[in-house]
This record gives sequence, structure tokens and C-alpha cells, in this order.
Amino acid sequence: MPTKPHRVAATHKSLDPSAIFSEIEAQPPLMRPQAARAYQGMEGNWPLTFPNAQEGRSGQAHLYFNFEPHAMRLIRGTASLRKYPQLKQLQVGAPVRVRGRIQKVDAFFISLDIRDLAFAKAAEAAH
Repeated sequence: MPTKPHRVAATHKSLDPSAIFSEIEAQPPLMRPQAARAYQGMEGNWPLTFPNAQEGRSGQAHLYFNFEPHAMRLIRGTASLRKYPQLKQLQVGAPVRVRGRIQKVDAFFISLDIRDLAFAKAAEAAH
């Protein structure tokens, strides 16, 4: 009898990124795309660290965030440099709280429609 995919509970408002990847990987390989689609539209609100960004067109920055140290998998999204000018000064490893709606999950990325970024103050980051 075929294995049914694990259904993602609708009550998970803000799953941990590692849990999202783990739940998808727990599925048979050909069921993983369906499992990944179950996360589309869910809200993420995570404390992450900043490893890299690229400046895009129209004043947008393409952002990448780590949820685990040295992880190959990343959270990515875009944000306005006008709305968040502090992005230009953000150092590698800086803590950032990222809130957004999941657009897509694939083998290496959770792509977010970023709704808000919150930056730690220098004093908080030093502790």
C-alpha cells in the first residue's frame, strides 16, 4: 500500500526552518515536492544570522540568512534598501529577526516574501 505524505498541521504558524527541512526529508523522494508546497503561505518569524546579500535592481537587496551555523541551507528573500538602509552596514554574522510568508521551499532554500526585518542593537549583539 502506498505511503501517504505527512500532512503539515495548519496550526504551525511559525515552524523552525530545520523542522521544515526535516519534515520534507522524511517523505519519500517523489513526495517531497508536495510536502514542500504544504508550507507555501505559512508565516515564518525567525531569529537568523546574516551571511550575505547582493544589491539588485530598483533599490532591492537579495538577502540570505543562516538558521544554523555552517549550514548549507539558507533562508532568502528581498527587501528594500530604502526601507532598511541599515542593510548596507550589516556585518556577516549579525543577528536579524526575519518575518515573512513562505513562497517556496526547495532542497537548499526557504524563500520568503519578507514582511519585516528587526536588527539587534549593537549593545544586544555584544552580549
